[in-house]
Amino acid sequence: MGAVSTIAGIALVLVALNDVFQTLLRPTATGRLSTLIFRTVWRFTRSGPRLGNVSGPLIVLTTIAVWLTLTTAGWALIYLPHIPEGFAYSNVDPADYPPFTEALTFSLVALTTLGLGDVVPVDPLIRVLSPLEALTGFALLSASVSWFMQLYPALSRRRAFAIDLTSLHEAGVTADLASLTTERAASVTRATARSLAEVTADLVQNTEIFYFAEKDETLSAPRALQYALELQGSALESKSADVRAEGRALSHVIEELARVLRSQYPHLAGDSAADVFANAATGHAHHRRAAAGSRPQ
Repeated sequence: MGAVSTIAGIALVLVALNDVFQTLLRPTATGRLSTLIFRTVWRFTRSGPRLGNVSGPLIVLTTIAVWLTLTTAGWALIYLPHIPEGFAYSNVDPADYPPFTEALTFSLVALTTLGLGDVVPVDPLIRVLSPLEALTGFALLSASVSWFMQLYPALSRRRAFAIDLTSLHEAGVTADLASLTTERAASVTRATARSLAEVTADLVQNTEIFYFAEKDETLSAPRALQYALELQGSALESKSADVRAEGRALSHVIEELARVLRSQYPHLAGDSAADVFANAATGHAHHRRAAAGSRPQ
């Protein structure tokens, strides 16, 4: 049974560390376990209107909690065959506690680098392994902090995109580029394409930012995407060749974003970019207002 426990523990640790590597260290990948957590928590929060605005933070915290749980349990299973003979106890009687509870407690202490000192490994193998677990815990903590640090700049860019495009829509620009000079119309279309490309790149690198829903619809990028389609149509219908060229460039960016959304979020499937964007807006509870929004007359 000792060998089974050790093998199972190693497997759990490797699953957790591989998922951390795939999710945080590979720019264009997300671990399978993390993806499952993202989608499960998203579906759960969508079922309750009051939970929708906390879905993103809840997804990140749940994912980190699962990583820590798997890592702690994995190391505990590795220590379990060595309980109690592989440890020296101070003011603690190991007979008072189940072996797995003892292994789990020591694993938590080692992972968090608390070093309480009431239980000390004496088995040579455990003396080598426990510092490795402490290093693993430090790495997980550092990775979690860096995750938050890279998420919020991406969210800021997404919100800035939404505010900018919504403002253009409210000013009547997205539907009527003909009211602008050729240079200004081309500039607006080009800037929108650039901002949308940044949003697309952020989604590729940080899949989880899609699940951060905005209570304020002005900050909602899924809602603002409807206006990007409106701007695209206006640019492609322009009499200016320069504006039409910028419109075609915007079209390519829109199609790329739709492709990314389809591939990363199966529930957004649609035949066209408009369908995909509408499904995204619906998921963020902004579909009706987005569809009903109209520019000032």
